[in-house]
Amino acid sequence: MKSTRSMHRIAATTKHYYFRRSWAKINDLCSGCYTGFSAATQITTRGMSLSITINRLVPSGMLLHLVMVLAMAQTSLSYGATSASESGRMDAVAPPLLNWRNLELQDSGVAGSVTTRIDLRKLSAAEVRPTLVDGPNPMSQRVTGTRIQELVVDNSIRLLLGAGIKTRDRLWFNEDDGLPLQLIRMQLGSKPSQKLYRFGSNRVYRLRRQPANRAETEQPPEQWSQVSESFYPLPDPGGECPTILESSQLLYLLSNPEHGISESPETLCVFSRKHVYQVELQIVGREQLDVDYLQVVAGQENRVRETLEAVRVVLNSRPFNGAAGDVESFSFLGLKDEIHLLLSDPGRIPLQVRGQVPGFGMIDLELKKLTR
Repeated sequence: MKSTRSMHRIAATTKHYYFRRSWAKINDLCSGCYTGFSAATQITTRGMSLSITINRLVPSGMLLHLVMVLAMAQTSLSYGATSASESGRMDAVAPPLLNWRNLELQDSGVAGSVTTRIDLRKLSAAEVRPTLVDGPNPMSQRVTGTRIQELVVDNSIRLLLGAGIKTRDRLWFNEDDGLPLQLIRMQLGSKPSQKLYRFGSNRVYRLRRQPANRAETEQPPEQWSQVSESFYPLPDPGGECPTILESSQLLYLLSNPEHGISESPETLCVFSRKHVYQVELQIVGREQLDVDYLQVVAGQENRVRETLEAVRVVLNSRPFNGAAGDVESFSFLGLKDEIHLLLSDPGRIPLQVRGQVPGFGMIDLELKKLTR
């Protein structure tokens, strides 16, 4: 019999982690928890959280094994521990497991074509911090974790009669709570401009740059001499808008298979250009959709031609608190007015996005390429 001096009592309870894996994966993980610990290890679930409670006399040589088990549970079930209040506050935008990394959608007609490319990638906070601008009055960095998501949206409008228009939106937001950090919007062409939006806790700082002459257009935006600054207030987080997203994050959210959407409207507060809008997301029907797109998985390409079940989601927007005056129309991926999305069900892959493009008309952006 081993001496009790070589025994240690372990009483450890993990924090609650947001449920990010299927129940099958949880079972696989927890079967390892029982190894060496017998029935003394207890697994309990509370809604969408997982709690692991261990209370057992463990030989000292097994302490490291126990620590490793708990570490694996933390890594597998969450991108980071959050308090109950944080989890409730940003539940809608916590890191999902999306079915895409890159999307290409296109609409072609007699007047020309519109192409939208969307790229999503993870960066470290250390990589992103040097790009964040504070403005004349220091703004809260709002970086809350070690990982940052970068979402890039490239829009290209090619007109058969006239010059084309190209824009690029580059957004950085926290991976753990979804808070937007900074957006840089570039417009290329005959009248180039750059707008930088830096998100703070109670306001958004905008820095606008334009070239003063043709010679300056050849220089990088940092050297353009026409510069203006603006601040746009954000609603009190203790009121109707505890969380405010940037408009392009709606695609990230709707693509999350774990985010519930239904026939009952869900209202989110979203910043777009100069204003905050209340945007309603609602399923209005289901339909069969014929698709034809290129799918790239682990570098291997294959053509997908089939009929898929899809849900139609409508985005309706209104200015927050009924703001009056010169309020621009809400914009999502360059589209305005009432916006419709067709998402595969299951999978939540964006198959089609419908909306109005100013100067071009109503379009249907259809999925042409998907990279997982």
